[in-house]
Amino acid sequence: MSGNCLKDLVKLQDLFREILLKMIKPFLTLNVCVIFFFICSMAYSETDTLRITGSSYFDEKRTQVLSKYISYKLKIPVRYENIVSTKKMHALLRQGKVDLAMMNTFQYVFAKSDSINNIEPFMILGDSAGKAKTYRSCLIVAPSSSYRNIQDVINDAAHISLDFAYVSSTSGHIVPRMKLASLNVPYPEAQFESIQYSGGHLDAINSVLTKRTDAAFVSFDDLTNFQLTGKVGKDAVRIIWTSEPIAQSPIVIRSNLPKSLKADLRNLFLNLHKENPAVWHHVQENWGAVDPTRFMDATEADFVSVQQAADKVGKLVYFLNYYEERLAQQAQELKNGDQLIGRQQSAITKQKTILDQQIIQIKTQTFSLYLLGLVVLGIIAIIVVITQASRSKQKLNDALTTKNEELEHAVYDLNIAQDKLVHSEKMASLGLLTAGIAHEINNPVNFIFSGINGLEKNMKALMNVVAEYEKAEQLPSDQLAIQREQIAEIKRKNRYEAVKQSLAEFIVGIRIGAKRTADIVSGLRNFARTDESERTKAHVHDCLDSTLVLLHFKFKQAGIALVKNYDDRVPEMFCYPGPLNQAFMNLFTNAIQAIEAQSDQISSRIELTTTHKKEIVEIVISDNGIGIPQNIIAKIFDPFFTTKQVGEGTGLGLSITYGIIQKHQGTLEVKTQVGVGTTFFICLPTNLTLT
Repeated sequence: MSGNCLKDLVKLQDLFREILLKMIKPFLTLNVCVIFFFICSMAYSETDTLRITGSSYFDEKRTQVLSKYISYKLKIPVRYENIVSTKKMHALLRQGKVDLAMMNTFQYVFAKSDSINNIEPFMILGDSAGKAKTYRSCLIVAPSSSYRNIQDVINDAAHISLDFAYVSSTSGHIVPRMKLASLNVPYPEAQFESIQYSGGHLDAINSVLTKRTDAAFVSFDDLTNFQLTGKVGKDAVRIIWTSEPIAQSPIVIRSNLPKSLKADLRNLFLNLHKENPAVWHHVQENWGAVDPTRFMDATEADFVSVQQAADKVGKLVYFLNYYEERLAQQAQELKNGDQLIGRQQSAITKQKTILDQQIIQIKTQTFSLYLLGLVVLGIIAIIVVITQASRSKQKLNDALTTKNEELEHAVYDLNIAQDKLVHSEKMASLGLLTAGIAHEINNPVNFIFSGINGLEKNMKALMNVVAEYEKAEQLPSDQLAIQREQIAEIKRKNRYEAVKQSLAEFIVGIRIGAKRTADIVSGLRNFARTDESERTKAHVHDCLDSTLVLLHFKFKQAGIALVKNYDDRVPEMFCYPGPLNQAFMNLFTNAIQAIEAQSDQISSRIELTTTHKKEIVEIVISDNGIGIPQNIIAKIFDPFFTTKQVGEGTGLGLSITYGIIQKHQGTLEVKTQVGVGTTFFICLPTNLTLT
């Protein structure tokens, strides 16, 4: 009886276990599905995000409108980033970190020239006839100019100042540079009197109108629009050359993007003008093309002509584009410094107002307590008032101590901002000299190249003679007389005597060119030295000469004669050479600008004189420029005071110079007369001590 019950109990237990497993199994399957779905969604969020970039050529807000529409339409997440630097965008493209890029023509063709082969053109703007939108480049001169075509300009290049719109402009720089190269002008900086980059097409047009330059390369379409809107007169300039059509800015995609995604993107862009006119309007405004009607497929063939230009002039344009970005970065640092000073000044004003209010409040409370004590307690109240006044005084002292500490912090922050401004001003000055320095270096380098070419030709002639002598060594004695005649003939044909005499001349020419280049590089190194906080022994004449080397092109360009009167008794002395170079640079630059502003100047001259007086070195810099009006002479050393137009000066030059001379425990004085000129007197101690 008990055995049967036990068997029944086991069967019942097995049945219960089977029922329980059947109930739990669906829940286990559901949990596995939920976990799998979560993992898939995580993987989707990481790998299926469409990465879009836009260049600084486009308006960031309008580009984001298009990116958000793509995300909405394709139901996929989109991550957008605006890339200011061409170099950074190329790096991201090369690493495959960009799926779709909105680039200008310049950036695309230079990406291909830089061997970025994992991208392909995808979309381009088109017209109603199904043709790709294009634009053109042109060369303009003043209507009164004698130049009739681009060849006339090249023939007179040594006397022409030429303007490119800006470095990264396809129509204002890349295509024109290729055209010049096809006409045997591969390096315009070496053949034209000067090369400028105005910063925009309208600025380049105005440089011709104001006669700052003789000719300028600009966009033909922009010029037409400026004339239609009245920004430029209809007959204000004359076009003497027009380029072939240039393809508009493309949309580029990663080559190995999934085919289905490519197809969805293609369908979206091709139908955008019909399906969402509002987004299409943003595209029209963003690209700047004239009356585009739709997107159309882009091909490599659309960019062949511009690609050829990029392959030929790519390295130079990359360097200029990097320099332009560095200059823009330095300008932004100056702007940030101005904003920091403004915030600090606002904070100081606010703290002073609060402090004044607290002082008034304390005085009011003290006076009230004093009156109350006189009325109520008499002599006892006087004691109470004295005690209260003592406590109030202590509170006031504590408050003043706290405010003083806050003011000290504010002054410390101001000093840091001032140091940044001084460094930015120094780098900006060096940037403005870059074009002149490039011209100065180019002349001695050309001199060296000419000498090397001459040496190469002469060495070939000498080797011909040597070869005949080597043959003579192998001949028997009875044939030597004939060989000597042949050697004499070879010498005559190769101008042997003249070649020997010219060897020394070529070597001297190469040595002169190399020394000139070394002097310019030395001047740059001395001007840009970073040991501004270290007192170093140096000669003031070396500092002056280093600065003048960098300004040589400015003197030459303005037709200014420099007269130097150095006192041989001036000794080496302890100073801060870097800041001292910057002070001299500011004073010489102001003198040059003052002379350039003198329209009726007959002979331009700057005179530099140094004198040793006991323990003082006096440096006098005189010019015969326009002079300084007496009503502003007291303000010229104030920070941010300037008489120049907005964008032409920061008003920090003379203020920084004054601070540098004070740091040297010296003095800076000025004498001036309007229409006659200005003289600055600098006195520096030869025994500078640490403070």
